[in-house]
Amino acid sequence: MVKPGRRVFFDTWGWLAIAHRDDQRHEQVTAYYRDFILSGGIPVTSDYILSETVTLLRLRTTAKGAAAFIDGLLTGVRAGKIQLLRVTEERWNAAWQLSKKFADKPDISFVDLTSFTLMKELRISEALTADRHYELIGMGFRKLF
Repeated sequence: MVKPGRRVFFDTWGWLAIAHRDDQRHEQVTAYYRDFILSGGIPVTSDYILSETVTLLRLRTTAKGAAAFIDGLLTGVRAGKIQLLRVTEERWNAAWQLSKKFADKPDISFVDLTSFTLMKELRISEALTADRHYELIGMGFRKLF
């Protein structure tokens, strides 16, 4: 059972697993998402994550399918069911500083660094992702898959 109001950061990986029926984790992640929402959980994501999600959905499905999924997410944002964060100049600069700190880890994308910045700022410790970087960077984050 999810604690009402609990926030989890939704990474591109999570949105793709939910949206793409052919994803090997689709059923498992969709079930988690359904339970999370029904229990009053609040998905948190960013404009950078949605940008990646749109791009990858258009590549892996159809433009129409991608549009329907993203429009559904935006409806959730407008209804207050999904929290969409913007990467402001200050947040971008904080992510840039993280990129310097993790210069020895060039495989961590800048989008991930912006996500880490947002999670730290909002004190969110869990991410709907299978991306190992969330745990390897030593910032106290936990990936859910």
